[in-house]
Amino acid sequence: MEGVIDDITRECLTGIGGYDWCVTEFVRVTHVKLPPRVFKRICPELLEASQTHTARTLHETPVALQLLGADPVALGINASVAARLGAPSVDINFGCPAKTVNRHDGGAALLRSPERVFRAVEGVRDALKDTGVPVTAKIRLGFNDRRLALACAQAAQAGGATQLVVHGRTKQEGYRPPAHWEWIGKITSELSIPVVANGDIWDMHCYWRARSLSGCRDVMLGRAALADPFLAARIKHWQATGERLPETNWTQRAQVLLAHAERCAHLPDKVMVPLLKQWMNMMRQSGNSEAEARFQAIKRHKGRAEFFSGLVAGTALTLAPSLLTSVTRMPEPESEITFA
Repeated sequence: MEGVIDDITRECLTGIGGYDWCVTEFVRVTHVKLPPRVFKRICPELLEASQTHTARTLHETPVALQLLGADPVALGINASVAARLGAPSVDINFGCPAKTVNRHDGGAALLRSPERVFRAVEGVRDALKDTGVPVTAKIRLGFNDRRLALACAQAAQAGGATQLVVHGRTKQEGYRPPAHWEWIGKITSELSIPVVANGDIWDMHCYWRARSLSGCRDVMLGRAALADPFLAARIKHWQATGERLPETNWTQRAQVLLAHAERCAHLPDKVMVPLLKQWMNMMRQSGNSEAEARFQAIKRHKGRAEFFSGLVAGTALTLAPSLLTSVTRMPEPESEITFA
């Protein structure tokens, strides 16, 4: 989800509803104590935090701060910074399958050693023990295979994780279907902390199957949060009423894209348009035929006017002036006043 889930996207999605919490992109931790500005860049919601109010979106959804790294001491030190700034919880990423991340000993690379998972979680738990801020973790089912899946999950729990998200694939499997929800079930049955199922939950049918096979009460949406911005709200509605709402149509999806684009209208076309194409690519991955057709029709458009005109063609949606006027340069940074 790197590059597509920022504070603007979190605001947009949590405004639709259905989310109990969300998580930032990861803050990469090496061997140094990072300055507050690094955390606030990844999680601008921290700017609104206070002694009585932790980081939340404008719609009051808690925002967990995610760390990625391998050194228990460095992770703990930086977790303390995040807690002091107002993170409601600190999440450790053991799931990223990116080759660059794994080559630098981060993400899913640690799943080759349950002991290292334990030490990383324990380092953060110990650093946060006097703050009241919990540590959570996300894992995959392993690196090359699933032989250590349960051992890594148990290591995270033993290290002090209060919740564990499990993506139902190994690092080697990447994002190739299917997600092995039944393997998440094996983990759920052996742990005492809450386990959250993740992977291939594209629609209500997938949600029901994931819950049934994993035994999990809760699920995490990743790519599907972008593919169908209304899925979380439909899940919540079904939980509360037992009623199944209609599938999200293209006009609803396009409306979300436009709302997001208006918040990013100050960005030049070469930045904003590829960002929206990336989001549309997520929509077509879910198998939505209309999203596929729209994507193919406008994927080569580079200017915002033609891109957004193609996006809303055949709908009753109208375009704000800011989405029709091209921007070619990045805005100048605001000047800062400093005091000696």
